[in-house]
Amino acid sequence: MEVSYHTKYDNSYDDFALRIGKNISEYFSYHTLRFDSLATNPETALAMINEKIEAAKNHNEVSKQKVESPGHGDYLYRNLEAGKTITYTQVWNSYYRIVEDIPTQKWAIYEDSTREIIGFVCTMATTHFRGREWKVWFSDEIPLPLGPWKLGGLPGLILAAHCDNFLDITASNIKKDQLTPVKFYNFWDKKFGDIDRKAYLKIGANPNTYPKNITIIPKMEIE
Repeated sequence: MEVSYHTKYDNSYDDFALRIGKNISEYFSYHTLRFDSLATNPETALAMINEKIEAAKNHNEVSKQKVESPGHGDYLYRNLEAGKTITYTQVWNSYYRIVEDIPTQKWAIYEDSTREIIGFVCTMATTHFRGREWKVWFSDEIPLPLGPWKLGGLPGLILAAHCDNFLDITASNIKKDQLTPVKFYNFWDKKFGDIDRKAYLKIGANPNTYPKNITIIPKMEIE
């Protein structure tokens, strides 16, 4: 199964995929995958560079608004059999791999609060997870304890998630046929260094990590 999610962050947007295999799932931005795959192909690399330049020149045009969001460049894998989550990420020009037990959230479920998302009746649930308050909607018509990013553990697939003044995530489509298999992506042959999750957050929150006057997009986690 592949679930497509549309995200809204500040004045930007993004589109993510949650690909679900038998024992492994992956979550990533479609736009990141497109750029990584085309920019590393000699036949299409120049077109990708020109596309980035054009977007930078016309950043105030709605039709050419920048695609970005928290987690935009990450590839996140959940190995359900091993009980591990592996995140391939970066802070500026340093690349990291974070391995952790699949995180769990303590959910409060509100059976009387529902909404319909892409044809499925969804129930609301809330949790405090790693520094943020999340409100989600899940459907027990799809009995998978998964969702976007690291959210999961409910009796149904999470089809929408919201965090006030931060991020909106809403499913836009579900595919079950002609799917690309779950696979590991590393188009640039990056060398990822293993790092503890909290050490990574500390580096990412340090302004000295980045060049001056750069806009820093908040991380999905803050603790």
